[in-house]
Amino acid sequence: MRKSLAAFGLLFITGTASLDPIAAGLAEDGFYLEDGVDATTAEMEDLVARFRGFYFVGLADEVPGGVQAMAEDLVDVLGDGTVVVLTPEEVWAVSLDFNDETMEAAFSDAQFGGSYAADFEAFATQLSGPSDVPSESGGISWVPILIGVGIVGLVGFAIWRGGRRSKQASENLLTEARTEIRQQMDVIASQIVDLADDPRVESSAGAEDHYRQASETFQTAEGRLVAAQALPALEDLSDDLDRARWQLDATQALIEGKSPPPEPQPEAPISCFFDPTHGAGREQTTLETAAGNKVVMVCDNCAERLRRGEIPDPRQIPYRGRPIPAPQAPRSHGGQGMDWLDLFSVLVGGMGSARSYDWSRTTGLPSRGRVSSPPLGGSRGSVGGRRGSGSRGKVSGSRKRG
Repeated sequence: MRKSLAAFGLLFITGTASLDPIAAGLAEDGFYLEDGVDATTAEMEDLVARFRGFYFVGLADEVPGGVQAMAEDLVDVLGDGTVVVLTPEEVWAVSLDFNDETMEAAFSDAQFGGSYAADFEAFATQLSGPSDVPSESGGISWVPILIGVGIVGLVGFAIWRGGRRSKQASENLLTEARTEIRQQMDVIASQIVDLADDPRVESSAGAEDHYRQASETFQTAEGRLVAAQALPALEDLSDDLDRARWQLDATQALIEGKSPPPEPQPEAPISCFFDPTHGAGREQTTLETAAGNKVVMVCDNCAERLRRGEIPDPRQIPYRGRPIPAPQAPRSHGGQGMDWLDLFSVLVGGMGSARSYDWSRTTGLPSRGRVSSPPLGGSRGSVGGRRGSGSRGKVSGSRKRG
């Protein structure tokens, strides 16, 4: 086993696929291959033996939203080394051992276009140089034995360091998520206090019930926040906050003689698309994306701004030390979990034309093919692009091969 599996404390998700099997395969064997990939176990075992510190992932299908997020998550959970991910169309590598300049140079010089094993070898060779093949000699030599002892010690240290870094990264993520959730809860608490002094709550039919339910939901969320020791618990807490927002907005609507907003449904956040602290969304909005249209909810204020031709700014939520728009942030951090969303247009009733957004250039989520910013805990090199069939030039910062 190359790395202790005890280092893995979180469930990592990219798009709709769990990274747990991939991370486990990398820890055990140094590589992970999906069915249908044109590489053999023997070829991959040879690469792992020759290129120490490299982890190779071969996927038979494309990853929704690209492979960058997958490579970055895998490096974070492994805690060291260089992860190289190949799909039929894309290649991405993230490393804690090589800087951006070295990664870019290796990516530019590598000859992509062969089998998976050939492409893995081409990039690893450019990045670390050709692997040394030990020569055979007669008699007993103590040098290889001493080197072997040293390697065992280094491997043990690397495993210990990787576990410590993985644990620290997990703790940082949890603290980051708890801080954001706490801030969102403070907004809800203020709304509860404000409505407590409004006499219309008791005199409006149904308003008092919704207000009481909002208070109870908030108290449940408070208890969950105190007890939460992992990100999945905070995801459930975000669902509670969505329900509390709806209950408060329903209370406000009833005391104003209006219809309450629609009740939240599972897997469909009801909070305002642009900023959950705006409360429950009251108006449906269509997001037009390359993957198809998606209906989300926006608050009255954001809907009106869109109709006036303005572009509402999303709430920025810290994730892995970087601010990203709330819709892209994970549910554990109080976002909507749309990490695939980058280029899209927004269309709401009464608008003459859609408003366009491009979140691929935000400081939180760099566009695919560009070097990413360093993660928590140290510098990291990241590079990637398309696997083409012939060209050796660079296109929009992405490497095409051909």
